[in-house]
Amino acid sequence: MALINEDYLKLPENYLFSEINKKINVFKAMRPNSKVIHLDAGDSSAILKGKVAEALHRSIDELTDKSGGSLLSDIGELKKSLVSKILKTDYESRGVRLSHDEIFLSNNAKNTAEDINEIISRDNIVGILDPNYPAYIYSNVMNGRAGEKMSDGRWSNLVYIPCNWSNNFTPDFPQEKLDVIYLSLPNNPTGTTLTFSELKKWVKYAIDNHALIIFDAAHEHYITEPDVPHSIYEIKGAKKVAVEIRSFSKTTGFTGSNFSFVIVPKEVTAFTMTGEAVSLNKIWQKRLTSKFSGIPYITLRTAEALYSPEGLAERKELAMYYMENAKFIREAVSKIGLRAHGGINSPYVWVKTPQGISSWKFFEQLLYKANIVCTPGVGFCPGGEGCVRFTGFCKREDVEEAMKRLIQFYSSVPL
Repeated sequence: MALINEDYLKLPENYLFSEINKKINVFKAMRPNSKVIHLDAGDSSAILKGKVAEALHRSIDELTDKSGGSLLSDIGELKKSLVSKILKTDYESRGVRLSHDEIFLSNNAKNTAEDINEIISRDNIVGILDPNYPAYIYSNVMNGRAGEKMSDGRWSNLVYIPCNWSNNFTPDFPQEKLDVIYLSLPNNPTGTTLTFSELKKWVKYAIDNHALIIFDAAHEHYITEPDVPHSIYEIKGAKKVAVEIRSFSKTTGFTGSNFSFVIVPKEVTAFTMTGEAVSLNKIWQKRLTSKFSGIPYITLRTAEALYSPEGLAERKELAMYYMENAKFIREAVSKIGLRAHGGINSPYVWVKTPQGISSWKFFEQLLYKANIVCTPGVGFCPGGEGCVRFTGFCKREDVEEAMKRLIQFYSSVPL
């Protein structure tokens, strides 16, 4: 008799964005002529159309002209070149020295964050910012580390670290001793960042407690303030306690582009039950060679173009475009009296719902009264209840139209 992994049965029936799509489809069936504006997720309509798109087309042509043997050789050289460019551009430019065998190319940042769970024990005590991206929670549910879901929506074996208006979005250390800490900075969904001095405290905590930090820096390209680190390795000692994940989906306008990378320094370790230190770098190498088939050629070519002078300029321009959208959203919601956070180092704007309205109730109000789609905050974590997330990942004209609708709607509704 084949037995199921029963931890999968604990997952919600629908992922957050699947639930949103279900509600949108119901709305469209009722009002087929309504123009719905999405401010809830990434919009691929702004994909880079210059150097990156050219590289994508060229790589397809190259695939039809090359034999398998020469292509394999080219892939190896291409990977080496790409890794060198990443290290020089993203790390050495900020005073961080890493070696080639400390960076691992991957196909998806979310998958990488989940895969790390495979090489660490189920007995770890895991801390996660609340609110935060739900994939981190679900990956711990699937491997049995999260425990049972409680009546308040939290999981019994996870430690939730409040990061909201009550503490000015600066998380405090929990009373529990943590073994693994997820830090997504800039944070999705709130746009929270930590300064150098604040992040130093978390690195020191990890060093003092032999903990591991899983640092998600997927949105670091949007940081604008000088006192906010782009990499955790800008903090002295972080190489001993942190792995760092980066993604490119939101910096190319191509959500699902299936390219990311993870830094696993040689210094970072975890421990056996008897206290023996084990190199995570070596374990990750073993996992990669055993379970991962590599990055497709066309993706590697596209990623290489991202690090060309033209690609870097195009990415910067696109990031500024999204950040201007976020600024417009933040100013508009503030104008009508709603409390807003984010939109400064991140294209996400975190908004408190009026009069204590629930996240899903506010979502439905905006959908049916203004034809705007946002993301209910409670879908990220229980601590997100009473808030919604808006994103700047969309066309400027859609942002302007959505905020015009929002202002018109709330001009007749008391807050």
